[in-house]
Amino acid sequence: MKLLQAFVVLSFLGTPSIVGAAPSKTLFFPRDPNPPPAATHEIAQNFDSDEAFTGTGAWKESPPPPRAAATDGISHVVKRADEPPTGSFNITLPSEREFLLNVPAGYKHGEKHPLVFSFHGANGNKVTQELITGLSDPSLRIANKPFLAVYGQGIANTTADKTAAWLGAPYANTTVDDIAFVYDIIANIASTYNIDSSRIYASGKSNGGGFAALLACRNDTSSLFAAFAPVSPALYEGTMAFHGCQTNRGVPILHSHGVEDQTCPFTGKTPEDGGSGPEEDVRIWRRQWALRNGCVGNYPGQYPVPKVKQVYDGVWEEVWDCPKGEVRALSVEGLGHSWPTTEGLDLSGAPNQTATFNLTSPILVNFFSKHRLP
Repeated sequence: MKLLQAFVVLSFLGTPSIVGAAPSKTLFFPRDPNPPPAATHEIAQNFDSDEAFTGTGAWKESPPPPRAAATDGISHVVKRADEPPTGSFNITLPSEREFLLNVPAGYKHGEKHPLVFSFHGANGNKVTQELITGLSDPSLRIANKPFLAVYGQGIANTTADKTAAWLGAPYANTTVDDIAFVYDIIANIASTYNIDSSRIYASGKSNGGGFAALLACRNDTSSLFAAFAPVSPALYEGTMAFHGCQTNRGVPILHSHGVEDQTCPFTGKTPEDGGSGPEEDVRIWRRQWALRNGCVGNYPGQYPVPKVKQVYDGVWEEVWDCPKGEVRALSVEGLGHSWPTTEGLDLSGAPNQTATFNLTSPILVNFFSKHRLP
């Protein structure tokens, strides 16, 4: 199936205008860029169906104060030294939250290094997230620097039959503070390693992608990370990750989504489709970010029109080069609910987990390399 055999242009919000032959699934779908929140829906017990938030209004508008960096009871991490250890470490914070940290062999303590977060999906774990993303590959560079990769571990919610999940999903464990956890991780790592605070990035897949999208939408955390790269995020109606997004700056976004994703469908889903609630069409989410970043349509009421090109076999890239920050989006034909790799490492990607390209390198690392905080 060819998603973009011709470029498709969004017209007024009520009616799409198509140039050339219509593709089997258009990338452009007109809708109100600020629709009202939808009601909270029932939680479904659906493996890795994760993503976004229930719209309860339980959002904090100011960052939680970072807890003191952990020193006692942490496995493998020691206090700052001339050359702290490299390798992979399982770290437990005083809060008993856990994360996996990879410090590349090329780390030099006299230089500042980027830090990349990657959040797993619901029922996932930090070890699998490291495997499917390949972000711990020691050959990778961001802005010509080896970077540290961190994989947080979500918390279970047994009442929703989830072994692990993140804030931003109806089935997230509401007794924990995932935002504070992010701050704690940074404080802990920075107590030992030389981190470039202008080059901290957030990525994630599925529920983890929804959490990354949530972080991009908060004033506090959107100013903490230089850029965001959610992969196949579930974006529930009426959630902060989709509606009510509040940022004080332009936010660079890289979004990748399999067109055949059956867990977080490319064109969204209704409550009747099952899952944890209605999910919006990801094409609208992309265009909303273009609007936030200062792009405008060709006439009033039109979504900003991207530049579109095929970058790999069956992979179509949309680019909005907006005044406040770029938005790049990859639509991957034939791919299911997977982090794109040619090796098909992400086994949750039915019906197909193998892509014609590797997202992490060169696309993700090159995108992050272009963006830093002032």
